[in-house]
Amino acid sequence: MSVTPTTNRYHSLDLIRGIAILGILVMNIATFADVNAFYMNPYIYGEPSSTNLTTWLVTHFFADQKFYTIFSILFGAGIMLMAQRASSKGSAPGPIHYRRMGWMLFFGLLHGFFIWYGDILATYALMGMWVYLLALNTQAKTKIYIGAALIGLFFLLMYGFSQLFQWLPEADTAEMQQGFYPTQDMINEEIAAYKGDWLDNLTHRAKFYGMALINMITMVGPMRIGGAMLIGMALYQKGILTAQRDTGFYLKFTLIMALLGFGLQWLDYRVLTQGEFSFDALWMSFGVINSAAAVFTALAYIGLLCLWIKSDALAWFRRKFEAVGQMAFTNYIMQSIICTTLFYGFGLGWFADLERYQLYYVVGAIYLAQLVWSELWLKKFYFGPLEWLWRSLTYGKTQPFSRAHS
Repeated sequence: MSVTPTTNRYHSLDLIRGIAILGILVMNIATFADVNAFYMNPYIYGEPSSTNLTTWLVTHFFADQKFYTIFSILFGAGIMLMAQRASSKGSAPGPIHYRRMGWMLFFGLLHGFFIWYGDILATYALMGMWVYLLALNTQAKTKIYIGAALIGLFFLLMYGFSQLFQWLPEADTAEMQQGFYPTQDMINEEIAAYKGDWLDNLTHRAKFYGMALINMITMVGPMRIGGAMLIGMALYQKGILTAQRDTGFYLKFTLIMALLGFGLQWLDYRVLTQGEFSFDALWMSFGVINSAAAVFTALAYIGLLCLWIKSDALAWFRRKFEAVGQMAFTNYIMQSIICTTLFYGFGLGWFADLERYQLYYVVGAIYLAQLVWSELWLKKFYFGPLEWLWRSLTYGKTQPFSRAHS
């Protein structure tokens, strides 16, 4: 089966996806550029400068968990969209969906083991396999109830763990605490691995990614990510993600979600600062409060972007972000290739060399490159290179690629 590239795209989905892919880099840059705990703990190297602490707080409040939540929501919407379009063409959507997820799992595992341990694609693929079971035979409200229940269960479990820690012997919680506050030997070992050659990187990365993947597919994936995918399916069914509701709806939606998100974020700030960024405070933030805030903040961002679509303001600028979103798979992998080349020992070897705030000069440069190259590429080709490969493998037939041959 050959799928003709469609011009009937939902611009809102491309825009939201483009913002999400760029936003994800705001947080991912920390684990490209430094040891894993650097992402979670501004005090990992001792007292941070005020600039570095402010940088951590701003990125934590406005970006951490927000953009992968948006992407999870969009992933659910994408499953619904693919299924509807396949059905409208007289094809059974199930086999197509599972081939799509199977190939994404393959690409995700390659990415995670051989390029960067922070891969999320494999988890998305595995979660996409089970949420599809609810895609076509349930109402939107059912998906919202199940999705919200799963996400809520995740927060309850994480809160329960936080209460359990105080009753456990310190030796039993030491390993978990080292995730936020690693020993100097652990820090030195991780720096040496990523400043080393590619085989040194691989040894550390494969071990870490393997453990992280188990955690993702047992805890975070089914509840936090799967729940967001189900909510995304529901929001697609209700026409919310596709900017089909009126402006008044999006204004109210955005305001309510922002008040809930930033209200929780204020509580998160108090917990972190009053707890002096201790293990308990960081666990409560990442596992419960900031994670909950991220759901509402992500929805507020989606509302704002739908308002941008409806306003038609700066449409020329918006189209650049839409192009990034059309090539989200390619741009995501390109971010990993660029950053590992800059920071790892086989490239420029900047690992653990830059101040936290300096990382955002790198982020800005990558943003500029992807905003420019995505739009230029799509003037000549229907798809990004990895999107084209994924589609061709999914449908078992080479898909149209170059616009010059159409």
